[in-house]
Amino acid sequence: MNTKTLIRVGGVIILVAALFFGYTEFRYLQRYETTDDAQIDGDVDPVTPKVGGYIKAIRFKDNQSVKEGDTLFVIDDADYRIRVAQAEAALQSAQAAAGVSRTNVSVAAATIQSSQAGVQTARNQVAAAQANVVAAQARARRANQDFERYQRLLAEKTVPQQQFDAIQAERDAAQAQLQAAQAQLQTAQSQVNAASSQTGVTSSQRRTTESQISVAQATVKQRQTELDLAKLQLSYTIVRAPATGVVSKRSVQVGQLIQPGQALCSVVGNSNLWVTANFKETQLNQMQIGQVVTIDVDAFGDQKLTGHVGSFAGATGAKFSLLPPDNATGNYVKVVQRVPVRIELDKNSPLYAKLRPGLSANVAVDLQGK
Repeated sequence: MNTKTLIRVGGVIILVAALFFGYTEFRYLQRYETTDDAQIDGDVDPVTPKVGGYIKAIRFKDNQSVKEGDTLFVIDDADYRIRVAQAEAALQSAQAAAGVSRTNVSVAAATIQSSQAGVQTARNQVAAAQANVVAAQARARRANQDFERYQRLLAEKTVPQQQFDAIQAERDAAQAQLQAAQAQLQTAQSQVNAASSQTGVTSSQRRTTESQISVAQATVKQRQTELDLAKLQLSYTIVRAPATGVVSKRSVQVGQLIQPGQALCSVVGNSNLWVTANFKETQLNQMQIGQVVTIDVDAFGDQKLTGHVGSFAGATGAKFSLLPPDNATGNYVKVVQRVPVRIELDKNSPLYAKLRPGLSANVAVDLQGK
């Protein structure tokens, strides 16, 4: 076989291989949408304190695995314990004041009952004095009538002087008894007025004391709330892990003064990872939620992961940037936009436990597979 024949055969083989490769690539691109603009994502929870103070102890090492609720930092709690003690003392004082007010109300109620009993007794005495006055008036009236009758009989010399004198003395005694009964009635009425006045004063004191109880009870509630707040702030001196994962990026040391909301470290969750793939807008026409996805992570060579399309972002990535593009400025250049697509990973893969947020990946979405 001469050289020209070899060249022709080689050319044919290369052409056939190129055609086969082109056809295969064409069929692949018809079925799959791919991108290398993808990375592993996960929850990165910042650890921030709710109270300020000096770091007393650090209970973890960098890149250590922790569980949700594990103690990470201990803040010096001396000031917060003093605040709790102050709040407890204030609460006890308020409770004692409320107890005194209740006692005063009880005393006022007993005094009112005693005064009311005194008023009733005085009213009974008034009724008895009124009856005595009526009886004395009847005796005085009869004595006057007897005196007038004996006075006429004495003028006619039909009764002796001695008998007339006795009737006159009886009349004077009846008048004196009437005056005494009337005086007793006035005294009893004065006692009723005095007892009623005392009852009114005591009732006013009771209302005042009941008002003081309301104020004392409100103060007790306020002091209880202050105590609860002091205890809550004391509990915040123990900074715990917000989630299960790996602690990284510690930024404080023992003895350092921290402020509420300051970032102390981060907990990278390893139980819920996904892939964020930024596809061109022209690639989304046939892409749907649930389609099968093959993920090739750069860190693991030819080992692959599987997953499925989970959701599409609400806007393009450019819209979430610090300075989103404004196409109305007059310098318009059309640029193909990319849309973030969330891809849920299959957790049963042996590579899943090795994944870390931020790793680069290549993604291929099977447009015909679900």
